Amino acid sequence: MGIVDVVVGRQAIFDRQQVVVAYELLFRQAPESVGASGALGGELMTAQVVFGALGIGVERLVGDKPVFVNADHKLLTGETLLALPPERVVVEVLETVVPDAEALAGCRRLVEAGYRLALDDVVSCAGLDALLELASIVKVDLPAVAAGDLADLVRACRDAGVELLAEKVETPRQMDACVELGFDYFQGYLLSRPQVVAGRALEPDAAVRLQLAGKLIADDCDVAQIEQIVQSAPGLVYQLLALAGIGAAHGTRRRVETIRDAVVLLGRRRMQSWAAILLMAGGRSSASEQSMTALVRARMCELVASVVPDASTGLAFVAGMVSAFDVLLGVPLDVVLDGIGAPDQLRTAASAGACPVGDVVADVVAYQLGELGASGAPTRSGIGLHGLASAWTDAVEWALEAARPVV
Repeated sequence: MGIVDVVVGRQAIFDRQQVVVAYELLFRQAPESVGASGALGGELMTAQVVFGALGIGVERLVGDKPVFVNADHKLLTGETLLALPPERVVVEVLETVVPDAEALAGCRRLVEAGYRLALDDVVSCAGLDALLELASIVKVDLPAVAAGDLADLVRACRDAGVELLAEKVETPRQMDACVELGFDYFQGYLLSRPQVVAGRALEPDAAVRLQLAGKLIADDCDVAQIEQIVQSAPGLVYQLLALAGIGAAHGTRRRVETIRDAVVLLGRRRMQSWAAILLMAGGRSSASEQSMTALVRARMCELVASVVPDASTGLAFVAGMVSAFDVLLGVPLDVVLDGIGAPDQLRTAASAGACPVGDVVADVVAYQLGELGASGAPTRSGIGLHGLASAWTDAVEWALEAARPVV
């Protein structure tokens, strides 16, 4: 398990009142990987964008706004984009996509799943009839359209029943002309230049990612098996909680407090998509001492909670692991909790707040740091040092087994 710096570009999209209504997510390379862009295809670049967005935290990156994500032909016919919830995503069909039967079938699947499609860099509606029937938005490449042809293009798009987005708006004159023609949305340097947002992500070990993907492909895969694999890797736990906690429309959030909650909410299809992203975009490091500390803490919290009244073991495992993410990622715990969209109960517990699981986390962290006093000293959870020591021994044994490479 290692830490990787991630960067994601974003550019705001505005409505007619110049209010930000969405962001396009753009591929940007981390400084240490500059120079390798030639080796990245469209599908991998999009996977890197999604991986980076989950690592940074979608809410931190764009708030409750929808995101536009690029899709080439290969990606349209796959499953990768489905890792993000349809209510938050507009899939941009790149201008390089040939609308053959395979691409159209992929677009149709996305629309049926609830995603909206936008056609990117459109300069003419010629040859786009099949895509226009599926699209919700057309992005018009202003510099590539002659001024005298723009009104005809707008009329053709309106006849197709789509909304219009003017992209590459660079001058007030272009903006005024597009407003006059009735464009719905606007994007370009005049309004906002792309911004780069940086963060840090936990990388799950390659063997664990492969094990997860293999189980998700198997016909007899069940929630318990997935839960067992995920809980063995802090990087998987972080990404899973971040993905499952992404707010729906209008900023509402799903209630996710345990790994099982997240797995059930996402469902097998989106779990498969997430595994594909992990296989393409992340996981180049092996287990570290810090990740072992997180595994031991999570398991220890689970074991202690099993004998503490009113303490949920599932919540205790997640809260214990999340409480270590600040050290793993090198950012304050509040930033971590915001990034994964932690609900109040998980936030309180992971912060060692006043609740049964919070008491457990406080005692386990204090034990790991050697901050508990003599054997007779009281603990918040009521578990003595002997009980904590026993839980620590069992947790270390479990963590070593969980982190063992899968052959």
